[in-house]
This record gives sequence, structure tokens and C-alpha cells, in this order.
Amino acid sequence: MKAQASRLGSHGHSHGGGPLGWLSAIFHWHGHDQQEPGFGADPAFATNEGIRTVWIALALLAATTVLQVIIVAISGSVALLADTVHNFGDMLNSIPLLVAFYLSRRVATRRYTYGFGRAEDVAGVVIVLSIVFSAGYILWESFAKLFDPQPIDRLSWVTAAAVIGFIGNEAVALYQIRTGNRIGSASLVADGLHARIDGLTSMVVLVAVMGSFLGFPIVDPIVGLLIGVAILFIARDATMRVWYRLMDSVDPQVIDQIEQYASEARGVERVDYVRARWVGHQLESDVGITLTDTQADRESHVVAAAVRKALVGPVRYLSRITVEVLAPQALRADAGLKRDAAQEKRGILPPRYQDSSAQVSAAPMGSAAMQYDDKGGVAWDEMWTGYCELALAGGAPHRGTLLEPVHEASIAANPEKYAWVLKELERGIAQVTRLPVRRSPVPGWIGLECVDEEMALWLLRAIVVENVTVRREDTILWFPAGPDFRLEREIRNVVTVVAKTTHYWQEHIAGQATKGR
Repeated sequence: MKAQASRLGSHGHSHGGGPLGWLSAIFHWHGHDQQEPGFGADPAFATNEGIRTVWIALALLAATTVLQVIIVAISGSVALLADTVHNFGDMLNSIPLLVAFYLSRRVATRRYTYGFGRAEDVAGVVIVLSIVFSAGYILWESFAKLFDPQPIDRLSWVTAAAVIGFIGNEAVALYQIRTGNRIGSASLVADGLHARIDGLTSMVVLVAVMGSFLGFPIVDPIVGLLIGVAILFIARDATMRVWYRLMDSVDPQVIDQIEQYASEARGVERVDYVRARWVGHQLESDVGITLTDTQADRESHVVAAAVRKALVGPVRYLSRITVEVLAPQALRADAGLKRDAAQEKRGILPPRYQDSSAQVSAAPMGSAAMQYDDKGGVAWDEMWTGYCELALAGGAPHRGTLLEPVHEASIAANPEKYAWVLKELERGIAQVTRLPVRRSPVPGWIGLECVDEEMALWLLRAIVVENVTVRREDTILWFPAGPDFRLEREIRNVVTVVAKTTHYWQEHIAGQATKGR
């Protein structure tokens, strides 16, 4: 018997591959979670990469469109006309995107103090308008031919044009999506996904060809109408993307991530607020912190530097961080009064829960502080003496991409580091649970062998709530492991959630189950 509780992808599910996966990707709002660059990726490099990609895509789409226009003039296929107009619209979409990339290279001025990175968002508005126009034109032409269908001439030429359209658009899609993910450009990724849908519509034209070949010319305008409706859905998706960018929308998990890592910096008592927004394909953030009682005001710049350092690496695309150090009394209702027992208890809560008047959403608490033995290794078994203490210390933080299942290619590229991660996870899980730990024959997993299936099922449900990927095979729970796991981040998170849930089972649930029998 096998069960699996796994959350694939940073947004919580997987789209899969193939045409259905592509369509699913286009009709769903995505964050920036694929092949992200490191902290402070050089904006000049990203912009140059974007410009080169757009120029190449423009050339490929232009060549594809010219070939299709010639064949449309020969054959008179409205389905192929719809596909050609769509490709031409894509080619025009590349122009404002290209202008935006060139504008973003300009330095900030006294009028545009944040620079010209938002030009990419303006280009997105133009792209949306062009998509809506192409949909309207295709629907108009298809509707007109619906009442006067004409057979398609030169079916072999139309077939060749459809295949050319698919190959050209898919080549553009692959190139734009890969570059967009690498440099963090949402507009470039969206343009690539749009090109991928165009490739699929080119293949749909073959249906119209088949209908005409079988003596049903009405299929041609029907296919044109279907393509027009599909483009309307694309327009809806593109409109939402542009709206999110114009309204400074950021994935809430990014805010949780910034808050988590900033709170772990030495000298930070709490994180009072986090703001972030996209400027082009770079992320900017403002963080407000309150110092611990042991940190003097004169050391505030040291703590602020520590916060910036804590955000380096884990938060992708982040290019600018502004840290504001707030006086403790500025945010306390009892300014000047001595902290009482209630305030001491409130101090262990995450920052979002410390202000009773603020609206909050669920988020796990930070992990307990690391402790080390005489040999310098992590003393996993000395960090928590029971579930109640562990609950106060906190659980696993919001899961990042490194807590997802790891690709075997990354493991093969760094086998020595992967072996070290497995050894440390094996040692930590064994120390906090006193249960057998298993290594999976499939790379990328480390297993905990539960006492029985009842325990495995209970832990499975509890661990999923803690935002860590886990899958079950009989009495063994498998957790992700990869060469990029860090001791104080991903490794600690896995060991923490295993300790927390296992201790609770052993001290509470298991005893109740025994009494029930």
C-alpha cells in the first residue's frame, strides 16, 4: 500500500508536461520560482540577455509569419489566416518588450529616481491590447466565413505552413521561457508561453485541413472561432499578469521568506514589517526591525548589515534591500513600561502575531537555535527535550524550493555534498526519533521507519501541514534530500519537523491509541 502527500512546485502543484501541461501553465498565474538566479543578479547582464532573446525571437517569428502569409494568399484558409494573424501579433508584441529592455538600461534620473525598470510593465499593457485586437479580428473573419464556407486550396501547402508555424513558435517559446526564468523577466516568460500556445494553434489548423480534405469546409471557420476564443483566454491571463505587476503584487511566500530570514539575523528581536515590489525583473524590499535589548542603538548599522547578509542567497531576484531600525517603544502600546509576563510570552510569536490589532494569516514559527557537541557536530538530541518545548521554539519555516524533491541531475553533479547531506540528515533524524533511518535506492530521499502504519499515516498528515514534502511507502516516510541543502536551513527544517511530529505522537497520540485498545 502506498500513499503520497507531496506538494510539487512552489505554488503547490505540478502542471506536468506535453500540450496539456502547456495549456495548464498558460491558464494559471505563476510566481517566479523556476531556475531563479542568485541574489543581486547583474541587471545589466539580465537586460542584455533579454534584448538578445527578443531580437532572436523577433527574427524567427518574422520568418515564420512571412512564409505563412504567402501560403494564406495561395490557399485562402481562414484557420491558417487566424494562426498567421496571431503569429504577426506575437511579432508585434516583441517590439514594446524590446523597447522596454532598452529603456531599463538607462540610469535613474532626478525625475525617474527608481530608474526605468517599470517600462517592462508598460510593455505588458501594450501586449495585452494587441492580444485582444488579434482575437477580435480572428473572430470577425471566422464568423463571416461561417455563413459562406469555402474549400481550402492547396492542402499540402497549408499543412506545411501549419508545421512551420509549430516549429517556429516552439523554438521561440523554449528560448524565451528559459531566458525569462534565468533573468527573472515575467514579461519574457509570458511572451514565451504565448508563443507556445501559438505553436499549438498551428497544429490545430491541421484539423481544418483534414475537414476540407474530407469535404467539410465548414470545419475551417469553426477552427478559426475556436482559436479566437482560446486567444481571449490568453488575453485574460495576460491581463491578470499585468494587473499584478502594476499593483506591486508579490507572492506571499516571498514575504514570508524575507520575514523568516531577517528574523534569524543576530540582534533582531522581531521583524515589524516587510514590503516588496517588482521593478522590471528585479525585486526590491523594505524591512523594518526592532533590536534586542542587548543591542545598543550605536550597533544598529551592524544589525542592519546582518539582515542584508541573511537575505543574500535565499531570496531570489532581490537586488535592493532597505532596512529600517525601529525604536522598541515606537511599536509598543506600553511605551516606557517594564515588560510583563504576557509580553515575554508574546515575544516568542512570529512578528505577524505580535500586533493584536493586525490582520494575519497562518505561518509557521522559526526553528530552535542550533546547539553543538564537543566535537563540533550539531547536537540534534539536545536541542529539544519534549514536544511542548519544541512547539515554543517553533517549527519548520515556509518551504523553499530546496525542500521540494530534487532532480537526479543536480545530485549527480555534486555527489560528495549529497553524501554529506544524507549523513547529517540520517544522524539528526535518528537522534531526535530513536527510530531506524533508511536510505532510498532512488536518489533524493531519506526515510524514517515508523513503528506501525497508524503512526506513519498520522505523521504523514501532520508533516504535510508543516510545509515539508513527504511521501509514504507502508511504514516508511520519505523526505527530500539534495546537495544544495544547508545545515542551518533545509537540514534543520527537515529534522525539526520530524522531531516535532514524532515527539507529539510518542508523548500524546500513541498513549491515547493504546488506551483505546
